[in-house]
Amino acid sequence: MNTLKKAFEILDFIVKNPGDVSVSEIAEKFNMSVSNAYKYMVVLEEKGFVLRKKDKRYVPGYKLIEYGSFVLRRFNIRDIAHDHLVDIMKRTGETVHLILKDGFEGVYIDKVEGEQSIPMVSRLGMKVDLYSTASGKSILAFVPEKELKEYLKIVELKPKTPNTITNPRVLKRELEKIRKRGYAVDNEENEIGIMCVGVPIFDHNGYPVAGVSISGVARKFTEEKIEEYSDVLKEKAEEISRKLGY
Repeated sequence: MNTLKKAFEILDFIVKNPGDVSVSEIAEKFNMSVSNAYKYMVVLEEKGFVLRKKDKRYVPGYKLIEYGSFVLRRFNIRDIAHDHLVDIMKRTGETVHLILKDGFEGVYIDKVEGEQSIPMVSRLGMKVDLYSTASGKSILAFVPEKELKEYLKIVELKPKTPNTITNPRVLKRELEKIRKRGYAVDNEENEIGIMCVGVPIFDHNGYPVAGVSISGVARKFTEEKIEEYSDVLKEKAEEISRKLGY
C-alpha cells in the first residue's frame, strides 16, 4: 500500500509541476534514491501515465487525458447540483431552477419549488431563451466574445413581455453589467409577475455550461432581497462549479 501511495504522490507531483521533471528531482522531492525513483518512473511510463521526452525528463502522459474524458462524460450536473438547489430553496423559501446550456438555448433540468412559490410555466425538459431569463443572461455574460457575437447575429430577440430586452446593443450593455456584478436579474422579462436572480455555473474549462436561479413574485424582489439572493446563489454556484472541476 505504501508503494501504491508513493506512486500516486509522484504522479500528482508531475501533473502539477509547471515544467518537465527529472528522475533526480523526484528522488530529491520524495527522499529516495535515484535508482528507486527510476523504478517508479518505468512503471508509470509503461502504463501511459507519464511520457519520457528525448532529454529523459518526464511530463504527464496521454492516459490521463483518456481517463479525464471518461470521468467528464460521467458527470451529471443535475446530480451534482440538486442538493445545493434544495439548500437554496430552504434558505430563501423561493423556487430554484437549474438550466443547462444547449447551443443557443437553455433547458430546464431541475426545479425545486419553494414553500412560498406560485405556479410558473417552467417544467423539466422545457426549452427556454437565454436572453429573457436570469440564468440565461448570466450564461451569455460569460461566453467567449466570438460566441456572443454569433448569438446576437443569429438569435432573434422576440418580446416575451413588455420588459423583454429586444435590442442587441441594450442586451450587450446589460451583459457587461452582469459580468461586473456576477449575477443577472430577470425583471419580468420572461413572465409577467415573476422576477428571477441567476448566476452561471462553470465547467473545468471555465465555460458557463449552466445557470441556477431563484424565482418568485416580482413585488417581493426588493433591492435588499436581490442582493441577499445573489449572495446565496454565488456561494452555491461556486461549490457546484468546483465539483465540475472549475
